[in-house]
Amino acid sequence: MNKLACQYALLRFRPFVETGEFANVGVVLLCPESRFFGYKLLKTYAHITQFFHQLDRRVYLSGKALFVEELDRFAGHLRKVSLDGRKRQPDLDLATRLFAELTRPRDAMLQFDDRRLALTADPKATLAELFDHYVGRGFVTKTYQERLLENSVRRMLFGIDLAEALHFQPGKVEADNFVVNFPFVQRTGQAITRVIKPLYLGHADSTRVLTHGGQWVDKVNRLRKRKALPESVLFPLAAPPARGPAYAAFEEIREDLVRAEVQVVAANDETRIQAFAAARA
Repeated sequence: MNKLACQYALLRFRPFVETGEFANVGVVLLCPESRFFGYKLLKTYAHITQFFHQLDRRVYLSGKALFVEELDRFAGHLRKVSLDGRKRQPDLDLATRLFAELTRPRDAMLQFDDRRLALTADPKATLAELFDHYVGRGFVTKTYQERLLENSVRRMLFGIDLAEALHFQPGKVEADNFVVNFPFVQRTGQAITRVIKPLYLGHADSTRVLTHGGQWVDKVNRLRKRKALPESVLFPLAAPPARGPAYAAFEEIREDLVRAEVQVVAANDETRIQAFAAARA
């Protein structure tokens, strides 16, 4: 089957101009030769509010509703002037120019990334695949999720004071040839005084929660046994849904961390995370 050239663009939600951070929330795709234009947008808002924890969900939802209206108007106009099935040939040049206008750079919370090309025999299926990869995050691993948590905690630390935030740097905690890397280590001279480790346990599968969480419980216990950790260790935790099948596993890991003399807080508890970071040893 012959493949056709399509153009697509990712829709990004960027609520805070100051930081430049964004989340992919949708995809639009045009394949004029097959008279196809489609879009797919994020239906839920959970990972938006998790990443932008200070944001009222209504900001995203209202912006999305307005954007859907714009996309529907565009789709109707495109079909009328360029992709009308009653015409023998679609107007490829006009469709491309209209798509370029739709996806032009704009100074708004919802804005498109650069246009990209894809070859496909099934534009609708390709739209779904692109959405799953870039928005549904089919590529996401626990490493990626924890990087997001680390970015969130880093923003919280800078919310205290720049000088205080710079006291926390990535570092190694080691003893007797046993080494563990932490994203936030505070030192006074050569002594480690505080450690922060955001931990993503939001998996829907209990085994993944227990396996990943258990690895960190083991690391903490081995460092404690070697007297390598300071008294002040904080784990901000991202949890699965409270009524979900994996929540009992999350509670088990949380209890194990507490027994290992680790302070645990919710990953979005900015007040307690900042209080821990600002406290004097």
